Formats: sequence, C-alpha cells, structure tokens
Amino acid sequence: MDFIESRKIKKGHCAKLMRIFTNLVILSALVVLLPRLSQAQLSPGELSKPHAFLEGVKNCNQCHDFEKQLSADKCLGCHAPLEKQVRAGLGLHSRPEYKKCEDCHVEHQGRDYQLIFWKDGQDKFDHSLTGYRLEGKHGGLDCRKCHQSHNIAEQDEFLAKGINLDRTFLGLQTKCQSCHSDEHRGQFAQEPCENCHNSAGWKPALGFEHNKATFVLTGRHLQVACDKCHPSVTDNLTKSDSAYVKFVNIKYKQCTDCHTDVHQAKFGQNCETCHTTEGWQNVPKAQFDHSKTQFPLLGKHASVTCDKCHKPGQPLKIAKFDKCHDCHEDYHQGQFVQTTESTACEKCHTVDSYATSTYTVEDHSKTSYPLAGSHLAVACDACHAKLTVDGRDAGIKFKYESTRCLGCHQDPHKGQLDKYVQTGGCEFCHKVDGWKAVDFDHNTTKFALDGRHKSVECKGCHKPLAEGSAEYEFAGVKTACEDCHQDIHRGQFAMIAESGSAKITQCNRCHTPNSWNAEKFDHNRDSAFKLDGAHVKLACQECHKTSIKDNTAFTIYKPLDATCSSCHGVKNLQNTGSGS
Repeated sequence: MDFIESRKIKKGHCAKLMRIFTNLVILSALVVLLPRLSQAQLSPGELSKPHAFLEGVKNCNQCHDFEKQLSADKCLGCHAPLEKQVRAGLGLHSRPEYKKCEDCHVEHQGRDYQLIFWKDGQDKFDHSLTGYRLEGKHGGLDCRKCHQSHNIAEQDEFLAKGINLDRTFLGLQTKCQSCHSDEHRGQFAQEPCENCHNSAGWKPALGFEHNKATFVLTGRHLQVACDKCHPSVTDNLTKSDSAYVKFVNIKYKQCTDCHTDVHQAKFGQNCETCHTTEGWQNVPKAQFDHSKTQFPLLGKHASVTCDKCHKPGQPLKIAKFDKCHDCHEDYHQGQFVQTTESTACEKCHTVDSYATSTYTVEDHSKTSYPLAGSHLAVACDACHAKLTVDGRDAGIKFKYESTRCLGCHQDPHKGQLDKYVQTGGCEFCHKVDGWKAVDFDHNTTKFALDGRHKSVECKGCHKPLAEGSAEYEFAGVKTACEDCHQDIHRGQFAMIAESGSAKITQCNRCHTPNSWNAEKFDHNRDSAFKLDGAHVKLACQECHKTSIKDNTAFTIYKPLDATCSSCHGVKNLQNTGSGS
C-alpha cells in the first residue's frame, strides 16, 4: 500500500508541473505576438519608402491628430520648402482646393506605392494651377525636362529634409535663367529675357528694336545681317553652348570701326564728308590723285594713258580691276584659274615686269607635284616648255595630264614591270634622289627571297638583255633551282614534271634557301630503306660513297643495293667503293 500511494503522489505532482510549463509557453508567445497584433489592428498598412522611417505605432502622431485625421500642418512641418511656398501664397499647394494632403498623397499602401495621385493623369495636368502657365515650346515638353535636380534653386534645403532631388517637382523658379544658360553671358544682366524673346522660340528676337539701341540703323545698314557687326565669340562654356554673340562693347562711333578704310587714312577718319549710309557712290569730283584710290598706279601702269582703262562713254569707275586678267589677256591660256589670291598673277609676277617670275621652290612645294631629290636641280624650262599654236607663241606649259615619271622619262625596262608601275608608278622601286637606289620588295613577286637568296646581288639573277646592254631582264626570269645552280647530284633525283615529259630535280623536297643541308629529308619517309637499330647511328657516307665522273666528285644516293650482303660480308670487304 505504501508503495502504491507513493506512486500516486508522484504522478499528480508531475501533472501539476506540466500544466505550469504549458501556461508559461502560452504566456511567452503572447508577449511576442501582442505588439504585432496590436500594430496590425492600429495601422491600415505599410508606409511608402519615403515615409518608411515613420513606421510604428509610436510615430502615428507625427502625421495624425488625436482625431486620427491627417494634419496638413504636421506635413508642412517636415516639408519645409513646401511650407515656405504655402505661407507665401505661391504654387499649387497654396490653392484652397489643394489644402488637404491626403487628396493627392495617399499613404499606407505599401513600400513601392507612388505617393502622387494625378487626377486626370500626369500628362493632362493643368500647369497653370502652379502659377506658371506652359506656353509656346514649353507646352510640349516632358515634365522631367524642366524638373531636374540641377534646376532646383535651394538644393541644400531640400537635402537637409531628406528630399530626393530627382523625384520632387518642387524648387523651380520662373526666371528663364533658372533652367536656361545665359546665351548672352551677362551682357543684358539687368534686362529680363521677355523684353526680346518669348516662349514660342528664341529666334528671331521679335521684341528687340535696334532703333532703341545707341546705334540707330539707317540706309544700307538696315540690310546688313546681324552677324556682320555682332561676331560670334567662342568660350566653350558648355558642350551644347560653346559660343555666344557679342552685343555690347562694340565700337561704332567711326565708320572705320567696322569698315576697312580703302583710302588708307589718306582722307582722314571723317568718312561722312564724302559718303552717307545711303551709298558710297557720291564722291565730289575735283582734281584727282590716283594714288589715293583703291588702285594706285605703280610700275608700268604709271605710263599707261587714262583712256586705256577708262574707256570713252563708259562709267569712270571701273567695275572690276582687282585681278590682272580683268584688263589683261591670260598668257597662260587658263592653266591657272584666277579665282583666289593664291592663284592671282601677283603670285609670280609684279607690275614692274611680267618676264621675271617671283615663283620659288617653296611655292612649287605647295603644288600637286612638290620638287624633291634630283628634281630640285632641274631647270624650270626643262619641264615647262613653250607652247606654239600655228607657229605663234601660245604660252608655257604648266598643266600636265599626269605627274607620273613616264610622263617625262622613257621606260628603261621596256614594259617588263608594268604591273608594278600601274600600281605605284616608278616609285614602287625608285626614289627621286636617284634611280640607282632601288627599294623593291621582292616578296611581292612569285619568287620570295628567303635565306641566302636575300644576300645575293640583283645582277646575280637579273642578267643584261644583251651583252653590254644597260637594260636587264626582270620579267620571265626562270625560278627553278637548276636554272641558277648546278645539280651536284648529277640527275639522281630528276623526276618527270607534271606539265610535260622533261625531267627536273625538285630541290625543295630536301633543301631550303637557308643552306645546302638536306634539312627537309627524312630517310624513313623519303627512301625505300628505313633506318632502324644500329643503322640509325651510322654516318651517311658509310652507305653513300663518293664517286667520280668527268673529273667531278659526287655522292651516290640512288640506286643502291639494299640487301644486307651488299654492305655486310666478304663481298663488301672486297668492294672498293668506286663506280662509274
């Protein structure tokens, strides 16, 4: 009985302990879950990423009043830049219909939810509600063309509040310079852009009136393009705006500030004594000094009578006189087109004498055929000969159909090297410093020079076409080894050629141009007798003996008796090794 009772007491004690342990586990779980359950009951959902730092029931009153309503004042407490606008009565958020933040900015929709609600879509937003109406070219722009971080005026204030400059639509100003670089570089710093320009386009500046400037346009000045007086100045301020037009600090009080004084100050600086902006023609005719005109009479022109240039019955002013051929016939028959200063007659001649040329070697170097090498020592008339037509002088030849060597020089090679001449001219091999210095890449031929062939003199292979001739054979030179070299094997390896019945020795089967050693010969591959065993170590001459024929020694390679007894045994010992 004592034993049974003791067992009952112990069993009841264990059950009691188990119930206590179970209650502790449930209590611990409640301690962990209660905050989460309470938060789920109080919060309608997660905040977006910009407001994620306000997550938690302790932060509800950061945005909400005790009546659970969202407080606009608390929103503005964080959004200081926006508060400044609202207090000043500026921008969209100062309008009565936009007082409630939650009408456009709905929270507790999750981390990735976009906070801005566009009633009719962002593209149809009425920008005039912000106080800045989009007109002209502004009307078709994408929002982010203007709303960019670099256009925000007070960036530090936004960053201090943790505002993402690339996401916000706040912070822009209405002045043109807040988005556009100053095209005029501060020349009109005190004048608003709208005085001259509008949003329909910067060009033309419809609001600008030159009559309001200090220099009023009259006469022919009214027809002058703006850039004739207002030059473009390059300052490379930005990649997209590297230059600007200069409008201020331009000299204009005297005509010579803009116009070249064709009289070279001979009549002073007061141009208005003779001329007006209506035209330069009205000049008083008094005793005339030709040296004060645009064409002073110099050299042989001084002895020419007036009527030679100023024809009777024609205007005194000559329309064209700045180029020689305006008065003189072209002695060179149009070989030099008289269009630019570089091709004018004065480039070679002076008014003192046409026979003496001032053309130099340096001038010739700027032509399509600069003189170099031996050509520098050639007299001008050796190339530029006189032309005659029907027995009369027709000038001097300066223009040539071709400047290639064969235009002046005969071909000493008789057309053998035409394929190279047609590709690169005679210069393919020769230089103008001298014809004897030849620079030819033999590897461009069918016979590339390798090995010892590189050290062979050209004349070693290219022989004169005839005895004593200075003309050499270049085309058709035979390229087989035996065409230049004697066959030291005396025809032992001659074979029938593929192209015919003639027997030739193909030396390149065993030899290379590097040396006469049979570098390419493999005894086991190229002969009928394979070398193995003790045969491998034998010197060649042990089997291939020297023979003499026609007083010339040569080595016998084939045919050889390949039987053992031919080299080993009594027969071999009696063999003298000589043959015929």
